[in-house]
Amino acid sequence: MKKRLVELACRRRRLLEEIECERIEMAKISRQLQEPLALIDAGLKVVRYINGHRAWLAGSVAMLLAFRRKGLAGLAQQGWRLLIIYPSILSCGLKYLSSATCAAKQGRNAEADHCRSE
Repeated sequence: MKKRLVELACRRRRLLEEIECERIEMAKISRQLQEPLALIDAGLKVVRYINGHRAWLAGSVAMLLAFRRKGLAGLAQQGWRLLIIYPSILSCGLKYLSSATCAAKQGRNAEADHCRSE
């Protein structure tokens, strides 16, 4: 019986040494992957932010395209013309903006009311 216990103790010691070697190896691998995984995590945060703010993305792209063609002075000149010549464009845009924000607030209020009723 003692011989069996000695064999089990030796086997246990060997397995513990093997486990320690594997832990060290895993620590080295995780250190190597830490920077690439942090970069991927940052990229995912950017994608989630853009997914949540699509209007900002569309506006930014439109602004870059307009800026690329006419430059800053041409953009200011064209914007000033639009404000003077087409005031209805501005009022229509403001109406749409206010209705969009009100609809978003009403949607949030409806969700909050739904949660309260449960």
